[in-house]
Amino acid sequence: MGVNCTLRVWSTTKRYRLLSLLLALTLISSLQANTSQKKIAPDPLNSDSLNFGPHESLRNLKQSSVRSKEFFLYDINWGLVNAGQASLETLPSLGSLWELRSRAWCNSFFQTFYPVQDTIFSIIDSLGIYPLRFEKRLHEGNYHAHEKARFNQGLKKAWVADTSFSIEPFTHDILSAFAYIRTQKIEVGKTFSLAAISGKKKYELKVDCLRRETIQVPAGTFKTLVLEPKVKGVGLFRAKGKLTIWLSDDSRKIPVLMKSKIPVGSISAELVKFNYPGN
Repeated sequence: MGVNCTLRVWSTTKRYRLLSLLLALTLISSLQANTSQKKIAPDPLNSDSLNFGPHESLRNLKQSSVRSKEFFLYDINWGLVNAGQASLETLPSLGSLWELRSRAWCNSFFQTFYPVQDTIFSIIDSLGIYPLRFEKRLHEGNYHAHEKARFNQGLKKAWVADTSFSIEPFTHDILSAFAYIRTQKIEVGKTFSLAAISGKKKYELKVDCLRRETIQVPAGTFKTLVLEPKVKGVGLFRAKGKLTIWLSDDSRKIPVLMKSKIPVGSISAELVKFNYPGN
């Protein structure tokens, strides 16, 4: 295929597949948008996003895997071609809250004809690892989207745009779900599940632990647990795609590698460097 044709296939597929891999968790179906292009400012959530008022944790997982001020940087590869990078970090916020932040951007080559700069935030309870606020800002070529969600885990309700709906206890967004997975006791051959939403859709995410495997990435060699998330019914995942996640086989459960198979090949996110507090 010529470059233009390849880019059209890649951009269309990417809109449905690449973003969440860049964000190290899921395959997202994004809505069409035709707003003017503008550059994302990599700032924390604005003040109204952080105005939660008094907050009291509803549970304490007593976990030590996810830590404040951890940082992970990934190379994003489309087959043998490096497409850009993505970061995932956990930052202190207000009181007992943390901010999960993920950013994705393309390299200078792709930037000239298909610029990408995506940012996702999730404000979570640091003890219970569940979300209170979610925000997604996507800028991919001529495609733009901005989505917000609020959670009241005590009332078991969520608000997205002009819609409110009931949710299961401790329902997750795409970032908090990934953090929660890292807090779980993971054993080969075992499955665990969690409730999550994407946009206005609710779904049940089941995570299978397939095997142990030693792998090498730019950040080093790791003993890992290989996970495959699956969705029951419709939602973030679709039958065409498959996401596999390699977490370090230790107490840290560092996301080392993510791979997604798509109709035009495969996309991977390889850990390049990281900062893990206390290690």
